[in-house]
Amino acid sequence: MKQVLLITTALTLAAGVTYAAGLDRSGQGVNIIFEEGIAAQLSYSLIDPSISGSYAGTVSGDIGQSYGLPQLSFKTAITDTSDLALIYDQPYGAHVIYGSAYALSINPNDITGKYNLRAEAKTHALTAILRQKLDNRFSVYGGLRVQTVDTNVAVPFVNGYTVTSDSPTDFGYLLGASWENPKIAARVAVTYNSKITHTLRASETVPNVVSTTTPVDIETPQSLNLDFQTGIAENTLIFGTARWVNWSDFDYSPPIYASVTGGASLVGYENDAITYTLGVGHRFSDAFSAAFQVGYEQSQGNLVSNLGPTDGFWSVGVGGTYSRSNFQYSGGIRYIKIGNATTDIRSAPGASFSDNSALALGLQITYRFEKRN
Repeated sequence: MKQVLLITTALTLAAGVTYAAGLDRSGQGVNIIFEEGIAAQLSYSLIDPSISGSYAGTVSGDIGQSYGLPQLSFKTAITDTSDLALIYDQPYGAHVIYGSAYALSINPNDITGKYNLRAEAKTHALTAILRQKLDNRFSVYGGLRVQTVDTNVAVPFVNGYTVTSDSPTDFGYLLGASWENPKIAARVAVTYNSKITHTLRASETVPNVVSTTTPVDIETPQSLNLDFQTGIAENTLIFGTARWVNWSDFDYSPPIYASVTGGASLVGYENDAITYTLGVGHRFSDAFSAAFQVGYEQSQGNLVSNLGPTDGFWSVGVGGTYSRSNFQYSGGIRYIKIGNATTDIRSAPGASFSDNSALALGLQITYRFEKRN
């Protein structure tokens, strides 16, 4: 099947605009390593969630703040059988802000003040990957990931509590293997991403009581990605992904917050998450391809954090790619129906969130330094 990468660019973009469990954002994809020759890729996704709920007779307002996800990738062939790729992304993050009239935004020590229950977190990661092609269409790859984390959280109903933190640069790794058959545009790839342990410098404050900076360990979770595609007809592919993330081991418990709340975690999750996508892509001409995909993540039914009041989702998305000379221009759009959730208030059911959704848009430009046949 000729020009299969034209199709896979469209389907990857449609599937890659992400909204998933926990703090998951980029999905840690490595598709750039499978490009031919030398290629550079710039992509940007904009996600606009609409999330609201109510608690104790007050409404949260739309807490889901829009955010952008940039990604920059470069791949080169070192020899006929080995490749090198570099990827910059922001794999994890959060951005929620509640209205000041919401019950949990009120500081009991200053009920006339204007505060906001909020959480902002961002990671920056740079990944270097080496791939070695083996016999019988197999290849193995591995690499090193360098990552930083920054957070800013305010929980006014806990006596006006706030915490900001950042981390030094810390390291993780990835390992993977793949099998390909270009004749039928088939590929199966499995990628393991290690957890990364960060020692945050957490500056906690409870007004008029305490203000201190202490080291706090967190681990961004280990994960496993399964990606597949195969041709099913002339110029037509099916594709899919399954991503498992070990969220049940994630815990962020700054010591002052734990002390004030009797040992509660600021952010933690009860279950791991598996996110699925399945779709079809078609090359309509030498210049244009398009793809359609659906996504699903099961609701767990557990109480969730007020700083991430969602539980599962389903989604539909479309993407298209136009190729001209050495350039490929791709765009994708995805609608996400966010699962209903009930939040945890001191280990008891709290706020109720329902009928929420998100819209994601993505753009990508790929430049290949050597024109494909």
